Amino acid sequence: MNIERALSLNIETPYMVVDLDQTIRNIRKMQEIANKNKKALRPHVKTHKMPYLARIQIEEGAIGIAVQKLAEAEVMCAGGVNDILISNEVVDKRKCDRIAKLASEGCKISVAVDSLIGAKCLSESASHYGVTIPVLIDVNVGMNRCGVDPENVISFYRQLKEFPNIKVIGLMAYDGHVLNPNPSKRKQMVEAEYKAIEGIFKELKKLDENIHVLSVGGTPTAEFWAQFDEVTELQPGTYVFCDVHYSELGLCTLDEISMGVVAQVISMKEGERIVLDAGYKAISLDQGVYPIALNENGIVGNVIGMYEEHTVIKPVQKGITIGDKVLLLPYHACTTTDMWDYAWFFEGNKPPMRIPILARGKRE
Repeated sequence: MNIERALSLNIETPYMVVDLDQTIRNIRKMQEIANKNKKALRPHVKTHKMPYLARIQIEEGAIGIAVQKLAEAEVMCAGGVNDILISNEVVDKRKCDRIAKLASEGCKISVAVDSLIGAKCLSESASHYGVTIPVLIDVNVGMNRCGVDPENVISFYRQLKEFPNIKVIGLMAYDGHVLNPNPSKRKQMVEAEYKAIEGIFKELKKLDENIHVLSVGGTPTAEFWAQFDEVTELQPGTYVFCDVHYSELGLCTLDEISMGVVAQVISMKEGERIVLDAGYKAISLDQGVYPIALNENGIVGNVIGMYEEHTVIKPVQKGITIGDKVLLLPYHACTTTDMWDYAWFFEGNKPPMRIPILARGKRE
């Protein structure tokens, strides 16, 4: 992040700011990992929620995107993004109808499934709209959230084949639990996950010529998944902005974090505290970890409290005064983005751009 540029924008605080130059560097870095290993890249856009950035990711080489919510898919499709995986289970008839409607309107949309109830729902809606919806079997590789356990995948596939108007095209495996700061240990966990599904994927390909997709990985594990032959696509998300959490994992430096929230000092007690006009309604207090506070001279001080509209910092710098601006870098980028209707993007010395976060708040 170009901190000096971020703080110099003549915009009322607080504001969400994005360094587009650094964001594009982040995008290209992950795209190079995919290209080098001959994998498709399907970025998860729950991090930025902007068709504007999704289109840039596709221009840089991504094959399409992943979303977590149907409403996000609708926004992205309307925003000119046409290849979308809903990487989450959908079991509501009304939502399945909306998915089928998108497909009938020309959107190339696929969905993760882990239950016969969800598959039946999709099948009925797809039949009503006269479309066929591709599905990926969501496999539980250790996160113990959604997904079919590996030993049950083949039998689940055979049951899915009984439903008309859906077509199984492969497997999806998400491992958001693999967050060990030691890269070698993360790699070992990914190797174990791959071993659990490699044989299953090969067997499915023998059973069905439509099976061709193995979609896996998040930002902390994508580079390791990319090294395996059977993997076809990667779906990291946070890499687009990075955040403080990922800097702790060694996945980026603080300089490579390209999104933050700029706040202003509105009150202070010399040597004891400075108070900013942004709190946890402006930047997420994720897992109880405070953001990092910076200015052009480095760390401003230690965040010692956050409230709805205030952040309190114990300063380590001298010379800070009321009216100064401070950049807050979030511990978790994704949950911060969802708080804002728009972000201010800057690129070089060009005037800042006000980019709407069109999929923000899309929960359903």
